[in-house]
Amino acid sequence: MNASTSGNVQPADGTSFWVYILVGIVCAIGSIVCYNIYFHPLAKFPGPKSYAASAIPVALAQLGGRFHLFTQAAHEKYGSIVRISPNELSIISAGAWDDVYARRLKNPPLVRDPTFFNDMLVDPRTLTMADDTNHIRLRKSMNSAFSARALAEQEPILKENVDLFMDKLEERAQQGLETDLRSWYNYATFDLIGDFAFGESFRCLESSQYHEWVQFVLDHFYVATLLQVVHRFRPLNKLLAMLLPASLIEKKEAHHRMALDKVRRRVQRDTKRLDFISYMLKTLDTGTITLDELENQASIIILAGSETTAVALTFATYFLLVNPQIMDRLLEELHSNFENEGQIDVLSINKLNYLQAVIQETLRIAPPITNGFPRQVPPEGAMIDGHFVPGGSVVNISHWSAYRSASHFSKPNEFCPERWLGDSLFEGDTKDAFQPFSVGPRNCIGKKFANDSMKMTLAKTVWRFKMKLAINTEEWLRDMPSFVSLHQPPLLVSLEPRKPPSSD
Repeated sequence: MNASTSGNVQPADGTSFWVYILVGIVCAIGSIVCYNIYFHPLAKFPGPKSYAASAIPVALAQLGGRFHLFTQAAHEKYGSIVRISPNELSIISAGAWDDVYARRLKNPPLVRDPTFFNDMLVDPRTLTMADDTNHIRLRKSMNSAFSARALAEQEPILKENVDLFMDKLEERAQQGLETDLRSWYNYATFDLIGDFAFGESFRCLESSQYHEWVQFVLDHFYVATLLQVVHRFRPLNKLLAMLLPASLIEKKEAHHRMALDKVRRRVQRDTKRLDFISYMLKTLDTGTITLDELENQASIIILAGSETTAVALTFATYFLLVNPQIMDRLLEELHSNFENEGQIDVLSINKLNYLQAVIQETLRIAPPITNGFPRQVPPEGAMIDGHFVPGGSVVNISHWSAYRSASHFSKPNEFCPERWLGDSLFEGDTKDAFQPFSVGPRNCIGKKFANDSMKMTLAKTVWRFKMKLAINTEEWLRDMPSFVSLHQPPLLVSLEPRKPPSSD
């Protein structure tokens, strides 16, 4: 008796087998999508169904450098709290800042999201990656280096670097050369942070070109984005990470090696020079931090303190140049307080209200870090701005979306420094929604250093030079930097030395 006459079912041929597999995969994907949209613990929160279905839309937005616009569009349609991926909420209400980033009554702050702060991003011994217990210890070891007293003692380093920046721009102005301030601000900020962190400049200003490490840093940001995207697709994240170009991963590692090499040279150098490392070395003797940990903080200082400051300065200059009445008012404030450029110092610039307002408005309308730093809700869940968010969910505050929301700010897309000076037109603004350096125990340790650097550089640039844009402003604004990256259009200007205030 053969199979054809036995009445038994015949084995499926090869084609049928793969059809069954394909049908099974489709059914599995369909079940996951259906669960994510209708039955997931976050299903009650508003947002596009395509965002709820899978992480693909948010991943594509990140890869395209348009995550901030992706999130903003969702908030404009759905409100202050939006589901932007199956397990992630974006929140822009002012009350969410403390709930997400600060200590909550007797509870610790929410932990960092392991997708964003993944174990392939930076060394786990750094301040960025340390758990809460070690973070407190490491932060304590670094606080003295960033204190107001320490920065005052280190002011000669800031002044020396900014003055060199001025002299280099002066040379270009005298030669009638167009200048890409985007690049030159990068030269200045990398040189400055290198001098503060390692006791030696990268000499970008002297050579009028990027040090090789600058590209390592910028590549690191790009690799970080790729790693964050692949980690959205657990448990396939490790496999997907293996598909990333080996050259990019090597550049990230090269950045780390170079940082270690420079900080080790600085530690071994017998010098009484005051810089970040000199203050951290004092805590080394107390046992607060190990030498290995000290060395690993250097790469974080470079990443956090250079490119972001350059981006802010680029935008501040751009907005001043396209708003001549604002430029005139800033120049008037400078001339009212100083008789010559040499009088401009950190103590005096921190008394200039309009300069401070220009910096604040720049950070509001064009934040260098647009999308914030996500956190994970504990297993028991948490109340965030009046909403119960289930355990395991990821929550984040998008700086860009919060700062450009009409629910928080009048004329949200206009550059208006007056909003920070008590102008009645902006008295309804929700100023607490603006937190460019974050809040809580993991807020930016270098806030004062960044502010001092930006104010000093911008004040001296405006004091010394008349500037005129040499670009199509509409095109530049349309292609404005969407995240920290050098792969953006240059900010070309023509420079002309100003006459002394008395004859200007």
